[in-house]
Formats: sequence, structure tokens, C-alpha cells
Amino acid sequence: MVRHTENRKKRILIVDDEPAVRRTVRAALESSGYECAESENGAAGLAWIEENQADLIIVDYHMPIMSGLRLLERVHEKHNGKPLPIIMLSGVLKEKDKQRARELGAYAVVDKPCNFRELVLTVGEAIED
Repeated sequence: MVRHTENRKKRILIVDDEPAVRRTVRAALESSGYECAESENGAAGLAWIEENQADLIIVDYHMPIMSGLRLLERVHEKHNGKPLPIIMLSGVLKEKDKQRARELGAYAVVDKPCNFRELVLTVGEAIED
């Protein structure tokens, strides 16, 4: 008997208020075989998550309407028992805020500007964990 494994591309939601950052991150991930969706702030990202399935979220810390940390808190509340991997991006995050993100379940906190090859590797590790 031959078993067929699921070949669905892993879906990543990119939440960042800067369109150029979303485009660049998306290009790096899609060239590595991931399917991507985008949201421009935490509230829009949360709404997307409620309607769609993501295998991982990449979220910026500083955004209007809802910060990345607040989005992380809300996702943590909603996914009790089944964590959704989240990678937080930030250019100016204090160590205490990085620690809070990790306490809320962030898989990693990546400084901006980021090395996209390293980001893709971190995404792969987070999805496989």
C-alpha cells in the first residue's frame, strides 16, 4: 500500500505596516517554496487568522492599530494547547520586550534589518518544531 503525504505548501502570514518590508519578506519566503499572505497591522492580521489557516506568522513589533506584541498576546489566548509559531521582527526592541515576546510564545525575535537567508532558515526551523 502506498501512502501519500500531504504536499500542501506551508502558509505564512506576514504582518507589517511597511509595504516594502512585506514585499521583501514575501519574495524571500516564496522563492523558498512557502505560500504567503499579508496584513498591514495586528488587527487586520488577527482578522485574517480567524478566517484562514497559517502555519506561521511573522509580525512586526511596532505597528498602528494593534502592535505585534498585542497580536502575539491575542494569538496566545486563542490557541491554548496548540501554539502557532510566531517570529517577531523589530528594529528597536528592548531586551525586556524581547523576553515578553518569548514568554508569550514567540519562536524567535529577529532584528531589522534582517538577513533574509537567516530568516528563511528560522522559518523552516519554527515550522518543523
